[in-house]
Amino acid sequence: MRKPWRMFFVVLALLVPAGAAADEPAALSDAAMERLSGLLHAYEHQPTAGEFEALGERDLVRDALIRIVGDDAEVALLRGRAIVALGYFPDETSRRAIEGVLDRPELSDIILRRAIETMAHAYREAGLSRISPYLDDARSDVREAAAVALGEIGTAAALRALRRRLAREETAVVRTTIEREVRRLEEAAAAE
Repeated sequence: MRKPWRMFFVVLALLVPAGAAADEPAALSDAAMERLSGLLHAYEHQPTAGEFEALGERDLVRDALIRIVGDDAEVALLRGRAIVALGYFPDETSRRAIEGVLDRPELSDIILRRAIETMAHAYREAGLSRISPYLDDARSDVREAAAVALGEIGTAAALRALRRRLAREETAVVRTTIEREVRRLEEAAAAE
């Protein structure tokens, strides 16, 4: 009577890879991770959504990007590129990951700029409350990214936030960017 049970366990052992846990999350293959790394390391090529989607199952690609974004030991430039790529997967999980970056103002300016840009592009109005505080960031390039992002969002609330910052912006390049975005939004509103 014991032989059928032994056979079951032998078959089970052959089907389950060594060390694999039943609740272990799925991940991209090593080959797909290597291609993902290549896309993020591209020097002159801007990878497309299709190139990221071709790496494998959508959720697995998104989750691999989120792991790169959250890896504080990873190079800031690569993390920034991974954030931009998350914009190609605009779901709740990606949004929460980008919001997590925006909740860490101590991060490098390149990471924050990419998170600001991606939040505006992929989530529009939903990103307004996360982006607006960066108009007051100490770093001028982060303030400028926030101004451009709010201009892209283009709502009345975004316009109000830009006008508020314009009244006290002292850095010439940021002031010029804010003026441009305010003018563009006012012209769009007048044309409606």
